[in-house]
Amino acid sequence: MRLVGEERREFQRLRLDPPVTGTVGGLEITILEIGVLGARICHTDPLPAYGELRFSSGTDEIAMKCEAVRTLPSPVTKYGEPEFETGVRFLAAVEDSGDKLRDMLGRLVQHEFEVRRQMPANSIPHNPSSVDGDRTVRGSDAAFLCYRLENGKWSKRRVFLPEQPTTGFTVARAEDSTEMQRLCTVYEASDEEGRRLIRLFAELSVSDALEIPPRL
Repeated sequence: MRLVGEERREFQRLRLDPPVTGTVGGLEITILEIGVLGARICHTDPLPAYGELRFSSGTDEIAMKCEAVRTLPSPVTKYGEPEFETGVRFLAAVEDSGDKLRDMLGRLVQHEFEVRRQMPANSIPHNPSSVDGDRTVRGSDAAFLCYRLENGKWSKRRVFLPEQPTTGFTVARAEDSTEMQRLCTVYEASDEEGRRLIRLFAELSVSDALEIPPRL
């Protein structure tokens, strides 16, 4: 699977491998990518402008109110039938579907972490940079913590806006500091794809704190 999305203020999406089947307004679709703000889906029948995306993850049934944003012809078709890919934006989570979606994404990201843990031993920093938070922490009421890697050193500061930095990640302030130190170490050792995984992991924490998507 692969993360999609370059904008620092936008939540990452995870490419599903294999894709997940579901429905929008009763029409059969396939989910290619998904995140807490939306998804990219493949379909053969025209979609309504607004609908309810429904799919299963294990024993969980997930339902999200969504809006179709953009539709393009699919570069890959099956059985000669015309297919389309549509980006949908999540407007609200039905009941506890937001929590279930975060749980699903968390499991998938954790699986990718486990796969990447098999990296060669010499790719892990022997002397990982410590996180300097004494001089940079400010804003006692800020709800988020930004970990930024600059010139080989980590800084940590409280921030009011949960924007993801170019190098590093932002999480909800309640996250365990020891786990965040470990993520900093893994971040230093990771390639760009691995770093995007860490950003997605961080964004799940942020979306939970902000209740994104909102619950109906």
